[in-house]
Amino acid sequence: MLCQCRDVPGYSRSAEIDCSLGHGNLQADPKALLGLWQKERKDDDDDGGSSATSASDASSLDVEDDLCSSFTGHGAAKFHFVPANGWHPDLCKMHCSARNTIEWAGKGPVPSAPCDCWLLPTSDKMAVRIAQLQAELVEAGWKVLTCHPRTVQRLSNKAKLYKHARALCIDRALPRHYDSPEAAEYPCILKASVGQHGKDVFIVNSIEEVLNIAAEGFGDNWLLQELVAGVQEYSTSLLVEGGRIIDAICTEYEYDRPAYVWPNVDEVSRRSHSDIPRLHLDTMVGFLKDYSGICNFNYKIRPTGGMCIFEINTRVGADLACDVPRSRARILFQKLDQLSPVRNMLGKN
Repeated sequence: MLCQCRDVPGYSRSAEIDCSLGHGNLQADPKALLGLWQKERKDDDDDGGSSATSASDASSLDVEDDLCSSFTGHGAAKFHFVPANGWHPDLCKMHCSARNTIEWAGKGPVPSAPCDCWLLPTSDKMAVRIAQLQAELVEAGWKVLTCHPRTVQRLSNKAKLYKHARALCIDRALPRHYDSPEAAEYPCILKASVGQHGKDVFIVNSIEEVLNIAAEGFGDNWLLQELVAGVQEYSTSLLVEGGRIIDAICTEYEYDRPAYVWPNVDEVSRRSHSDIPRLHLDTMVGFLKDYSGICNFNYKIRPTGGMCIFEINTRVGADLACDVPRSRARILFQKLDQLSPVRNMLGKN
C-alpha cells in the first residue's frame, strides 16, 4: 500500500512524520499532525509569507478535521491538480486541501469527482483537454473554471498568441517577431509554438544555427523572436473569470546573467507581491477576452516601463504552485472556491 502521509495537509519534504512506522498503518494521531502543521505554517510565514493572512487562515478545528479526513483517500480535497507532476508537497503546504496525486492525463474515461471539488490543470495540454471535456467533467461531478477550447489555445499556443495579439493590435506587448531566419536580428530566440518549462527554446546566433534546429514551419510550428536581455524576469499568476481579473500575484525573479533560457540559469533571488502596476494589469486584460481560469504571464519590463510578454500559460504555474508564499497562494484558491463553476462554455468563442 502506498504511504498516505503525502496526503495530509502538513506534509512537506521536511515533514517530521516517521513513515518507517509502517506504510500500512494509518492510525497517526491527528493532533500530533496538527502540531506539525502549526509549526510548519509558522516557519513558512516567517520565511516570507504574506502579511494579509489573518482573515483567511483556517481555524485549528477546520485543519484538524482536514487532517482526520485526509486518511480516507482523495475525497477530502477541495482542489485536485492534474496530472500529477511532483507539486504535491508544496501544494499541501497551502493548507487548503489541495492535492496533486491523480494520475489522469486527459486520456481514457473521465474520472469521477471524489467529492465537491475543483479540477485544475498543471499543463497547457491539460488546460485544453479540460476545456474540451468540460461537459463530461461537470457530469462526473467536477467543478471547473474554463472556457471555449479555442480561447485557451490562442493563448497557450505561442504562434496563435502572436496572431491573436496582432489581430487586437496589442502585439507591441510581445517580443519583436521575425517572419524568417533571413529577416531576424541575431542573437535571437527560436522556440516551438507548443511547449513548456523551456523545452524547445534556443538562443541562436545565425541563420545556420536556426536551420540546424528547424528547417521550416516558421510562424506555425516555430517562432523567431527578439532576444530581450535582462536579469529580472516576472511571472504573474492570475485568477480570471470571463476576462476579468479576480486576483493577481507577481513573482519577480533575479537571475545570474541577462541572456538565458530558463531553467538553464541560476536564480539569485525572488520575491512575491501584488503591487502590480495598473498599466501591466490593463495590458494583460487585453489578451484575456472571454477567458476563464487560472493563468500566468511570463515577461520582462522594457526601459519604457511596458511589458514584453514571452508566453501565457493557461494553467497553474510553478510560481503559484511552489514559489509564492503559501499563505498568499492559499488566498487565491480561496477566492476561486467562492466563484461559481462553469457549466458548459462550448457554445461560446
